[in-house]
Amino acid sequence: MRNEENLLKGEEMRKVTLGFLFILICLSCPTAFGLDLMGPPAADLEYGQLKIGIDYSYSEVDLELNNGRYVTYLDGWLDEAGSKHSYSLKNMKVRKFYANLGYGLAYNLDSFIRIGGTNARFGNYAFSPEFWPGGEEFDSHTDFSVGFGLKGTFYEEDNLKLGGLFQVNRSEFDGAIQPADWPVADDYVEMGLTEMQIAVGLTCKISESFSVYGGPFFHCINGEWDDIYSEITTEEPYQLRTSKYSWDIEEDSIGGYLGANLNLGENCGFNIEYQHTSAADVLGLNLVWKY
Repeated sequence: MRNEENLLKGEEMRKVTLGFLFILICLSCPTAFGLDLMGPPAADLEYGQLKIGIDYSYSEVDLELNNGRYVTYLDGWLDEAGSKHSYSLKNMKVRKFYANLGYGLAYNLDSFIRIGGTNARFGNYAFSPEFWPGGEEFDSHTDFSVGFGLKGTFYEEDNLKLGGLFQVNRSEFDGAIQPADWPVADDYVEMGLTEMQIAVGLTCKISESFSVYGGPFFHCINGEWDDIYSEITTEEPYQLRTSKYSWDIEEDSIGGYLGANLNLGENCGFNIEYQHTSAADVLGLNLVWKY
């Protein structure tokens, strides 16, 4: 009987290993993905078990805007085009709300998806002054965000678990910027971010209802930034000048995270978590129910 159980666990662990090999293959893809709450870096569902939850995260992120280019039209006719300087966007504040659905794929391997909304803000000369000389305030609409991921347990002994996590998300942001210095101009920003997190860590069970977790993680952001600026020329013949400025967003960093999990009942739990990298700080909250 014990041999059969060992064989079964060995087969399931091979599935976990194959799953995380797939994650490593994803790292070689040109599109990078995840800056969301991670939770304990280990599987916590039985095979076939469901988990639903509500996630919230607040992030402050620095972004690098590279490979700038622009194109300008006068009354719809091409006027000029060229390259633009690279810029750094400092302290962009991002809020995300998700509905989270998890499922136990196999022994020690969970999957989950997130669907929700997000918005972003920045201001107070987040860019160099020459970018927007009148100062800027950006508060995006609430836009769609979606993510998915895997969690696996590599090793478990008494009250300790060693595991890993992989998650990705895609978020869209858009909104208008109209500084007081440009009363007759319209400035509209569209931004798309695709993010990835890969983490390993320990989960330590302190009591039947309380545990702590944490470890290192890798974070990567890729995306695109478009700034569409329109104004009426000040000399006759008056024309509509429309300029589109575009940059690529690229950022990656290694950081650490620390969290706590509190069981509120037999099938209900609450997480609070802090993440830090050289490019981002994140506070996340999560409430889950298991079925």
